[in-house]
This record gives sequence, C-alpha cells and structure tokens, in this order.
Amino acid sequence: MRISGIKFQRPSEKTIRILKMIGVGVLVVGIGAVPPPWALARVLKELAMGDTQKNRRWATRRIYEARRRGYVRGVGERYALSDIGRRLVEEGKLWELKISVPKRWDGRWHIVAFDIPQELSKARIPFIRHLQNLGLVFYQRSLWIHPHPCADEVREIANFHGVLPHVSFITATHVDGSADLQRRFKITT
Repeated sequence: MRISGIKFQRPSEKTIRILKMIGVGVLVVGIGAVPPPWALARVLKELAMGDTQKNRRWATRRIYEARRRGYVRGVGERYALSDIGRRLVEEGKLWELKISVPKRWDGRWHIVAFDIPQELSKARIPFIRHLQNLGLVFYQRSLWIHPHPCADEVREIANFHGVLPHVSFITATHVDGSADLQRRFKITT
C-alpha cells in the first residue's frame, strides 16, 4: 500500500494488539519518551511475553514507533489512538472475522457480486483479499461464492472499504459446477 509516495508497511500483529490496548484504555501510556515500568509490564503480560529486559526494550520501541508513525497522538498527558491507528485497529478486527458454519448445509449457495467503479479501484484489491480471508471462492469475474450465509460479514468489510453501495448478494439453490464447489468446501450431501 502506498500513502503519498511513501511505501506503507503494515504493523505487526503484536503492534496492533498494543494499539488495541491503548484504544480501549487498558494501556495508559504517559507522554514521556519512555513508557512507565507498570505500563510495559502490562503490555508484556497481555502479549504473553516474559518480563525480561530484552522484551521491555522491544515494547518500548513498539510504543515509540507507534507514536512516530502517527498511530497514537498525545491527549493531555496520555496517548490516544489517532485516526490512522483507529483505522488499523478496525482493519485488524476485519481480518479476525469468521463465517459461522452450521452443522448441516442448507443446499443454498451465497454469492457476492460487486461492480466497484474506477474511482474506488484502490479499495478493490483489499476488499478481495478480505473475501479470500473469509473463505469465499472466486466463481467468475466480480463474483465470489460461499456455501454458508456470509452477508453480514461481507457488509462489514464492504462498509469499511467504502464500497457497500456497489456490492450485491445473491442466494441460489443451483450453480454450474456445484459438484466441484462442494468438493472444494468439503460439503457432503
């Protein structure tokens, strides 16, 4: 992803977890250059890391980098998530979405169709990556298919990327190649 000509490197999962802790107020970090020891101990405990000097330095660097990259901003004498940090946390939640799988398949295919206009083309690839992460399978150009209801999860993803008005949902009882799809999704009838 590029932001204004500078390559953007997505933060690690642990950094996003630190941002979540700052966002929900579990971690209150003072504005000083170095977080207080009690804050570092809480970070390490939450990340299931041992309380060693090496891990404390690691956590201090992560908090410093989050501030330097603009993920957090100073509010009074504390930190709060900036708009960039909040968006990263929200996107992290999207990667954790899962489609609930009932015990028996109802025989219906759930199809996601989209026609994203050219001015929103930057959102198309991340949107597709999220569909793949959910387990949807490419069926045809701009058509993705799944055997279980997934409209709520896809709506949440489409809303995040700003493409919800361009996404439609179809439920079908028969699609061409359904035998191959059943094998791919490991569905027994």
